[in-house]
Amino acid sequence: MYDWEQIMTFDQPINLGSTSSNTHHGHSYSHSSSSTSSGSSYYYSPSSTTYTMSSDSSSSSRSCKTKKSIKSDDSLDLRGPLDVDGSVKSMASVALSGDVVVRDRIEAYGDLDVEGTLSCGGKVKSMGNVRIVGSAVCGDKVKIFGKLKIHGTLEVQGDLEVWGKLTINGYLKCRNLTAYDSLTTVGDQSWYEVEESEAVHGAKLVQRNHRG
Repeated sequence: MYDWEQIMTFDQPINLGSTSSNTHHGHSYSHSSSSTSSGSSYYYSPSSTTYTMSSDSSSSSRSCKTKKSIKSDDSLDLRGPLDVDGSVKSMASVALSGDVVVRDRIEAYGDLDVEGTLSCGGKVKSMGNVRIVGSAVCGDKVKIFGKLKIHGTLEVQGDLEVWGKLTINGYLKCRNLTAYDSLTTVGDQSWYEVEESEAVHGAKLVQRNHRG
């Protein structure tokens, strides 16, 4: 069973130009991410939207990066270890599993699903829901028009904007946070940190799990 504890509610209309000055301090957190794609070879089949890398040691002298960008009108399934030296764009959903590095941006016009470790150097935009199981580090702005569920860690070195419900089961860190719906932390071990400004236009909730 879940016991919902409401902390704070904002009833004012949404103002895109306004932010509050709440900043979370007093916590220390170290995050490390690595990609072990060197010494692996990359394979791509033109008839498939699944990208993988093999760990064949005989291919250590070959480049591990994909072509400049991966684009598809269909859903993409990217399986690591994988190093993309460009952007990833799908007119549908994007699923990332394993260790994945994307040097540029990620755009999904459907849902974005991450299971494993993701490092993205550019912007991230999803028109659908985003689910992170593991850890993700984003070097630029992240904009999500659906819900965001974090089961692990998400570090956004730029601004984070979420239009749907934001649920944190783990840890979230970003520079500026704008959430247009509710923000929920799950359990006492879940928390988030905003370096500069925070604007949450819905309710702030804590979901506590009770064992019966």
